[in-house]
Amino acid sequence: MFQIYDENFNPVPLPTDAWGYGLRGLDFEISSTAQEVTEHSIPGLPGSIITGFRDSDREVNLRARLKVENTLDYRVKRDQVYAFFKRLGPFYVAEEQQDYKVLKVCVVESYQFERPENLRTFATVTIPLKIIGQPYWISRYKTTEFPEDLAWDLEIDVDKLTYQHSNKTSFDIFNAGTVPIKTIQEKDNCIITIDIQQAVTSFKLYDATGKYFEYNPSKSSNWALVSGNKIILNGHYMTMNSTAIMERTNRYFLNLLPGDNIFTMEGLTNFTITFDFRFKFD
Repeated sequence: MFQIYDENFNPVPLPTDAWGYGLRGLDFEISSTAQEVTEHSIPGLPGSIITGFRDSDREVNLRARLKVENTLDYRVKRDQVYAFFKRLGPFYVAEEQQDYKVLKVCVVESYQFERPENLRTFATVTIPLKIIGQPYWISRYKTTEFPEDLAWDLEIDVDKLTYQHSNKTSFDIFNAGTVPIKTIQEKDNCIITIDIQQAVTSFKLYDATGKYFEYNPSKSSNWALVSGNKIILNGHYMTMNSTAIMERTNRYFLNLLPGDNIFTMEGLTNFTITFDFRFKFD
């Protein structure tokens, strides 16, 4: 069984009528992620050398059944399904057994219902889906709204699910997903907000890789911060009080590895930082 959500993560019912005739989900089929291999040959040496891997795509299908009243109703309901997915455009889909994670997809290939011989009140269909963007599941809930009971179900220590910290030199941000999050790729799905509560010229924020985001590395007095300033890192958009500040930074985009991520703040002591992101899963 599967559940469809629109781009705002609102549930979308499958097309059925008041008598229960229409489309019913049967299964959601998903393959493993394929990998593209980068390899090079060296003159004089047999074979090739593999220098890297990149996750590419995976096959995804919806399997469903169409329940109809008669032959005329079949044609009406069939056309309603065609119109439904065409009108729907990009959407999220989840397995009902794991509805906390979704995959963004759309229907672009043609498909056709199959009607068993001598059985005119049912038809089945396999609908191929195209993944939009990266080939990973993402959590339906952001960190700031993640249900505590779901954390228990996933055997996640609820004490780790703290995504807002104030005035700490170092703090842990737990990534419950299985895929590293590169914030440059995550517009609207990973927003880091830093509320400044002091006057300061510059600061550095180190992530778990040992690299750091730096505000105002040139130490320009024109770019100094004051209490009440708010810096927002949203994908490749960096703003301070709605003003673009990319040129005021070292242009580093923070990373969140699977599991614990110890962040260190340097040069800023009076602040509140919030990480609001969606987990990613293979």
